[in-house]
Amino acid sequence: MAKASEQRINLSTLRKVGYFRLGCCLLIGLIGAWLIFALAVSGITRVKSPEIALMFVPADSTALAERADQLLLANLQSPPPLVRELALASLRGQAINPKALRILGFYADLTGNNAYAEILMQLSARQSRRETGTQLWLIEAAARKNDDRIALTHYDIALRTEPDLQAVLFPRLLAAIEDRQIRLVMRPFIRQENNWAVSFLSYANANSKNLPALVELVLETGGLPNGQNADNQRIGLMQRLVSDGYFSDVPRVYLKMPGAKAARLANPSFVFSDLDSRYGPVGWQLTDRPDAGGSFNENVGAKSPALSVFANSGTTYTIATRLLFLAPGSHIFSAKLTELQLGERGFLRWQLRCLKGLHPQPIWSIDSVAKAMKANITIPSNCTVQSLELIVSGGQGQTGLEAKIASISINTVRNNQP
Repeated sequence: MAKASEQRINLSTLRKVGYFRLGCCLLIGLIGAWLIFALAVSGITRVKSPEIALMFVPADSTALAERADQLLLANLQSPPPLVRELALASLRGQAINPKALRILGFYADLTGNNAYAEILMQLSARQSRRETGTQLWLIEAAARKNDDRIALTHYDIALRTEPDLQAVLFPRLLAAIEDRQIRLVMRPFIRQENNWAVSFLSYANANSKNLPALVELVLETGGLPNGQNADNQRIGLMQRLVSDGYFSDVPRVYLKMPGAKAARLANPSFVFSDLDSRYGPVGWQLTDRPDAGGSFNENVGAKSPALSVFANSGTTYTIATRLLFLAPGSHIFSAKLTELQLGERGFLRWQLRCLKGLHPQPIWSIDSVAKAMKANITIPSNCTVQSLELIVSGGQGQTGLEAKIASISINTVRNNQP
């Protein structure tokens, strides 16, 4: 009996131990599950909803910094002390913490401790180039000290690491290039390969309100280092200069392009660079439509390309234009055609318009009715920039117009000698 009783006591003890162990395992499992759940919630919410993350993991450094940032942005005029406390707690939990340093720097700046703010911002910048707020603050700090080189260094870092900042920083850079000193400091940044300069100059071409300053930037810095990018940018700039009436700056930009020749500014003859519109408006600009158009043909063995044009019946259109800088005075225009087919009342007309001066209407025009022709042109003294245009009309018949122009030229008459 005693032995049986002892066995029952042992079994009972074993069951209690088993239940205790099971309970411990369950408790550990629940605690582990809770920790996993808390960490998961913290990981999901620490950036967008840091206050929720902190309810589950109060020491989460990322959530602490994000919450401090939220409070700072909501109270820029008078940030509460909690901002500093949260940022310090974040920094204690994570020593490499550029965001916490940036927040502490902003807090120090907003509460009047500018010298300490700069120390903190410099520490933040050393830990990470990607802390956007730090770079923006350092840009402002350098601008206050009139240190253009340091300011542009931080512009460069910010634009390289965060391209979305272009919308914020490009307008400020564009306004800044009116200052010649800033333009000179920008040279190494414009001349760097594969950075933001291509996008900036494209933005500047489209948005500049001070085109002469943009011209000076391109000329003083030497423009983009990549040849094709540089050519495209200069062509875009010349087109903008023409459309806005800054004609005197066009030759300055053109003459910086590879292969540019000063003589081409007053010479409308066809050249092989017209095949790819290499020089933009300082070269023939063609329009090609379904009902009227023109295209250059590279004739084998010829010294220059030929221009083929057409116009359907009932169509009249300007299909070719050329910017010129002919000197006022007397000139002789000549053209040679190898093909000419005109429908009833169709025509192929050359005309010259002044782009600057007192002559908004064409100052000269002539119709090509033969395969070889010459005509005199007199340019008035107040007409310093011109547009030579080719207008084609298919007339009213069934055949329309087709022509092939082998060459054209304009020669200045000097002392009664062409």
